Amino acid sequence: MTKAILKSGADCYACVHERFRRKWAVGGLRKEPDMPLKFRPKLDKIVELLLYLAHKHPGADKYQAVKFFYLADREHLNRFGRPITFDDYYALSYGPVASHALDLLELDKKALRNAGIDKLPFETEIGKAKNGTDTTFIRRPLRVVNLDLFSKSDLKVFDEIIEKYRGASFDDLYNITHDHIAYLNAWTKRRYGRNHAEMYYEEMIDDEEKRATLLEDLSPVSEHM
Repeated sequence: MTKAILKSGADCYACVHERFRRKWAVGGLRKEPDMPLKFRPKLDKIVELLLYLAHKHPGADKYQAVKFFYLADREHLNRFGRPITFDDYYALSYGPVASHALDLLELDKKALRNAGIDKLPFETEIGKAKNGTDTTFIRRPLRVVNLDLFSKSDLKVFDEIIEKYRGASFDDLYNITHDHIAYLNAWTKRRYGRNHAEMYYEEMIDDEEKRATLLEDLSPVSEHM
């Protein structure tokens, strides 16, 4: 995963660690799963969903984009038993990150090559976020979206996420996602000195019965999906 925007400052880390303390106190964190759901990222869908975002919400920056992806994949998984993009998610200091989506937005050559493209199907612009950090903005789309890659539920959920969070600030998205168990577990259990840790899809599932069922059904085949 390429270098991403990091939210610095002691207040950021103090806030995160206070959440960890509270979650541990009430027994909210679960053990690492024995057979985690490990999907194969759908790179074609990731590219098209970024393009879809360029059509629906031009001006979104890469921080918003990776958060929209996470919130949409999490919501779709809870409702329909599968994510939309199957992207790999990592916990960083500023929250969950859709790693392939981020690499593409940062124009990582390997990510573009793996996706089978030379350039993104929308314009991007390097600039400053409202909090002063460097970021990449999603600008004008360069073609129409290949909607055949998506189900009706894919687009319905993603539209809902865009509508709900289009006005959310960095701090809003930071606070919303830092309270999720999947993030807290990954960040707390990361190796000493690491600034990122893999997140598990099954820990994004709120309902325990549904989580157990999906683990039983999907764990043996998730890498081939």
